Amino acid sequence: MKKRYSQHGSHAGSIPGLVHVSKNVYVYSGFTIRKSPRNAFNRSNSYLINKRDDNGGIDNYYGRDFALAEAMQTIDRIRNGPFISTR
Repeated sequence: MKKRYSQHGSHAGSIPGLVHVSKNVYVYSGFTIRKSPRNAFNRSNSYLINKRDDNGGIDNYYGRDFALAEAMQTIDRIRNGPFISTR
């Protein structure tokens, strides 16, 4: 059975605000969530969070989460509160 992905501009499955752009790329609140390929060392999926700057020239990397829901929560924390680095 072939999977049918939602078209650009609609939500992905039952998650409002999440747009499924292609097989491995999602857009949520202006951020791009990209699914990383699995390899021999990392058997689970991971999701990379990126966002273009306002000028569109630099792609800023915001981290990696191991579930799509965690990536969305990270984006919500970045957008709603002051981002505090733990370094």
